[in-house]
Amino acid sequence: MSCDMDGLLEFLLYVGQAKRTFRTGWVLHGVEKVESVADHMYRMAVMSLLLPTVAEESKVRCMKLALVHDLAESVVGDLTEFDGIPKSEKHRRESEAMLYLTSLLPADVGREIFSLFNEYADQKTNEATLVKDLDIFDMLLQAYEYEKLQCDNGFLEDFFKSSSDKIKTDIVQKWLKQLIECRSSGKQYQLPSDSNLNTMLKHVLYDEQGTFLYKFPSSELREKSNRFISNKTKDNNSLSTTDTNELLTNLVKGIKHQHH
Repeated sequence: MSCDMDGLLEFLLYVGQAKRTFRTGWVLHGVEKVESVADHMYRMAVMSLLLPTVAEESKVRCMKLALVHDLAESVVGDLTEFDGIPKSEKHRRESEAMLYLTSLLPADVGREIFSLFNEYADQKTNEATLVKDLDIFDMLLQAYEYEKLQCDNGFLEDFFKSSSDKIKTDIVQKWLKQLIECRSSGKQYQLPSDSNLNTMLKHVLYDEQGTFLYKFPSSELREKSNRFISNKTKDNNSLSTTDTNELLTNLVKGIKHQHH
């Protein structure tokens, strides 16, 4: 296998890891069947496709931004305030991760993806601002879904309180308004049924009473998360991040070695 194909395969394996990287906030709030980073980016890309009154060229750029904006998390994970690191350090780690990931690709494609990552982080273009709004809206839409799926209305209210006023663009504000009206009115929107029930998987994933067998025990998760956050607040110690830093250091060294 050529070096180019080796790099491409490794890159795609990291994209695959994004499908197995959980979104931290949901885990800490005791959500069942937590979405992955890739789940989140995929729906954002679909949202970009659906944007009204946006030029086709801008739609395509928004889709590209959506598909790569959290890709670094396949290396460093979904870092949050509970990891005890400042935003500048988070951005440094993610930048180094993207530097490595894009070094695996042909130069022109790698440069484009790295440029898209930086464009989103800098938030200086109309498309980057719009995709940031989609990022927030997808999170809130997901919160609404989880409340419905777990029959626990309002248990993710913190997400709405902390993020609803951060959306800047008129388009996404309209979408958010409809979501909030739907949520507050108690409208019984029927969520799509589990499509796994249409296949033989219904005999594997569910018991005879129709109980889903592969799910996190949400009460235990909430208790464990609350205990962790409480202990962390008391001793004010951050999580050990040595492994991630060591990994990034080795990845960057590998890039430098390739160019000598």
